[in-house]
Amino acid sequence: MLPKYEQIKQDLLQEIKDHKFIPGDKFYSEADIKRMYSVSSITAVKALNELTSAGYLYRIQGKGTFVSKAKVSQSVKFSDIELHSLDQEKVKVLAAEEGNDPEILKELGLAASASYYRIKRVRYFGDVPFLVHITHLPKKLMKEPIAKNLNRYASVYERVRKDFAIDLFSLASVETNEIVFPDDAELLNLLQLSFREPAVKQVKHSYLADGSVAEYIVSYKHWKYFKTKIEVEPA
Repeated sequence: MLPKYEQIKQDLLQEIKDHKFIPGDKFYSEADIKRMYSVSSITAVKALNELTSAGYLYRIQGKGTFVSKAKVSQSVKFSDIELHSLDQEKVKVLAAEEGNDPEILKELGLAASASYYRIKRVRYFGDVPFLVHITHLPKKLMKEPIAKNLNRYASVYERVRKDFAIDLFSLASVETNEIVFPDDAELLNLLQLSFREPAVKQVKHSYLADGSVAEYIVSYKHWKYFKTKIEVEPA
């Protein structure tokens, strides 16, 4: 049989999942739970603490306990919507070179004395550039020596899969997107942007099973080709 605090926790969690409370609502107090379930303060507090630790509730000193906005029985899925036909997409590789910038080494989790490979590419829709990729790979994921034919790196993921049997698509990753107004003349020229036009800066880290960084990518996408879909699904 479940302990009393666990039974109470499950009951309260179901109320949250059934949307009896919405994110930001004030939740039951310790006194409310004691009265509702005829239990001691210790049991009531333990049930509340469990839900708080799990991320369903949060507390504000002197004001009470509230339902979290970050975790209420829903999963949120973000996905890019391609605004062009993939059949008309092509890639131009501008550079594939070794680097040792301290900031990049830090992003890759590498020692200050180490180095990495930097691959810079531009994606086109027909003859129109819409995305600049700057991919940084640890040396362990780049077959040496660097190929003279840069077209070998048009698809970094395919290259890594063929050379090391690692599928970067399937790795855990974290990506952030923000609107920026680039002031780098080369970048503006590559994307055919004016100084007054924005781009979407996309930063992504992917991780191998051992937790080490597999790739660090900084991309800039022309604002005309950026569209995101947000899907909210019940748990």
